[in-house]
Amino acid sequence: MKKLLGILLALAMLASLTMPAFADEPDYTTGTPWLCIDLDGVVTADTPADLKDNFALAVNKDKILALEIPEGYSFSGTMMDVKLKQAEDLKNMFLGDAPEEHDARLAYDLFQLMMDWDSRNALGVAPLKEQIAPVEAIDSIEKLSAYFVETRDEDELASLYYAGSSQDQLDSNRHVIAVRDVGLLLGDSAEYEKLTDYGAIKKEAVTELARKMLVKLGYTEDEAQRKIDNCFAFETMLAPALYTNEEQQKPDYVEKTLNFYTRDELKAAEGPLPILEDMAAIGFPKTDRYQVTNPDGLKKLIELYTDENLPIIKDYLIIVGTLGAAGSLDRECYEWNYACNNAMSGASGMLDDATMFSSSVASALAWPVAQLYTQTYLRQEDKDRIMDMMKEILDAYHSIIEEADFLSEATREKAMEKLDTIKPRSLWPDSWDIYNCDGLDFDGPEKGGTLWEASRRIAAYNIAKSIKEFPDPVDKEKWPMPPTIVNCFYDWTTNTITILGAFAQGGFYNSDMSDEEMLAKLGVVIGHEISHGFDSTGAQFDKNGDMASWWTDEDYAAFLARNQKMVDYYNAMHPWEGQDFYGSIMTGEAGADMAGMKAVLRLAAQRENFDYDAFFRAFADLWLEKGSLQRAYVHINDVHPMSYLRINCTLQQFDEFLNCYGITEGDGMYLAPEDRVIVW
Repeated sequence: MKKLLGILLALAMLASLTMPAFADEPDYTTGTPWLCIDLDGVVTADTPADLKDNFALAVNKDKILALEIPEGYSFSGTMMDVKLKQAEDLKNMFLGDAPEEHDARLAYDLFQLMMDWDSRNALGVAPLKEQIAPVEAIDSIEKLSAYFVETRDEDELASLYYAGSSQDQLDSNRHVIAVRDVGLLLGDSAEYEKLTDYGAIKKEAVTELARKMLVKLGYTEDEAQRKIDNCFAFETMLAPALYTNEEQQKPDYVEKTLNFYTRDELKAAEGPLPILEDMAAIGFPKTDRYQVTNPDGLKKLIELYTDENLPIIKDYLIIVGTLGAAGSLDRECYEWNYACNNAMSGASGMLDDATMFSSSVASALAWPVAQLYTQTYLRQEDKDRIMDMMKEILDAYHSIIEEADFLSEATREKAMEKLDTIKPRSLWPDSWDIYNCDGLDFDGPEKGGTLWEASRRIAAYNIAKSIKEFPDPVDKEKWPMPPTIVNCFYDWTTNTITILGAFAQGGFYNSDMSDEEMLAKLGVVIGHEISHGFDSTGAQFDKNGDMASWWTDEDYAAFLARNQKMVDYYNAMHPWEGQDFYGSIMTGEAGADMAGMKAVLRLAAQRENFDYDAFFRAFADLWLEKGSLQRAYVHINDVHPMSYLRINCTLQQFDEFLNCYGITEGDGMYLAPEDRVIVW
């Protein structure tokens, strides 16, 4: 009776979330201290723009007015231009003849399988029906446990927990089996307590997709709605025990996830859940060290894992599995899935199939595509030039550590050791030997292969590879991301900074750039990534990539106080009236922006006749963006500040900027020295 009451309460809460009472449409031109120029429609020809009051607007206004959001995307700007180039480059790689080399041929065949609509339409939803049938047949929790243990992972419709190999953050040279929470359909567990406007958009989108899919699978409209309601009811009961997105982005989150259990302790903690039995069935060896990232979430799941709750658990698995499969089935399902994604992102229209599927292949078979992309588009002279720039900026960073007046000599020495150990990586790995797909095979369309079967083979191969590598030391030479991704990153566990090949293109980097533009764009990004080694999360990891303190207590307290000042700074800003930012999650990225700029300004000071105006304008172009309301909502809840803040908030910290334009007290871009928030 108690469990039934819980279900009824969850359904009642769900009903209250289904039809949110929206306030009047906000006035999106009421941002403080600056207009939110990233949002499409906010900037008009009549919008006043003075670089002393709003530098991002003044420099980028004409560009913003000229920008058009491309079909199939949710934003435009410098980043999008680079992404469009990457998408076109990937597509062109698949439009020629089939390659002979094994791994490249796998990627080519997967692309052709995605493009084979005759085969996909002939299969329809039959493969998904085959996955759903055994779940529908389950009539007890005991049989559900048997399903998780006996079903191969690649055939499993969905799961209630994730368990697999991960890197041990206390000893980054070894692997550990980590047990993690499942994701939620609305993304953020906070949405289940109070549905936001963006949460309502997502909920409506996934509900519509689930309803269409279930009816196509043979359920009635009423049955489909019941399953959807049950799925959200289950998530509503589980959500209070899961970390919110804001909690996951805070610096102390990593430490909260470091809960290690012996095998006996996990056996006692898993209750009726077959986690250890499942891991054994997959093929993972027994070990005496397991990580449970959220013990409270595990306890809540065990509490819900009862025969009384079985109907809603089954419906949860069916909905999650159905939504996950929609894009891999026939054309109708694919288009429904695309419409769902567009509703959540604010994009309109569809990308052509070749563009979409070349990107999908680059995700599914990352390293075969990466090697082909590198051979086709990337140049050694750019790799060498960027590597030289990375080393120059790393060297410039020494003075930042040396001048940090909140550090004692003991902490400063450790910081210098970490800085001197950072390894730069440019564009692509120096060797491809460890990235091969030996042992993976599937048939292309000419041999009767199907996308569904190929996807199962790839999933099984990845699981088997993870199991095989589990007993070995972590290979820290292996890049965690391929060169095809438009991104750069710092890796705490390897103490490396990486500029990926697809990022160093177009408006971010090209060989014709002036020194000012090169430093303002790629140079600042390199400095940004270095800074992550010393941000509120990176500061918790030592030079070896292990989570271990290298601070004195007094120095770390001073560091946290500086971060809190930045939190307060961003909390006082609003993209529009009534909408907050979350300063508590921004300090890592915002602080890296500022420290990266500081490092590059050290180099600028050494350049003869350096054009600061050209430099600052190029920096504003780096973060030029105009996007949908949905993208704005995503950005508001992201660790990265919105693009206009990345420009204005970064620049107003520096005298070089203020002096260049004669900005003084009373100007919108002015920030008094005592109010500046740069951590390093």
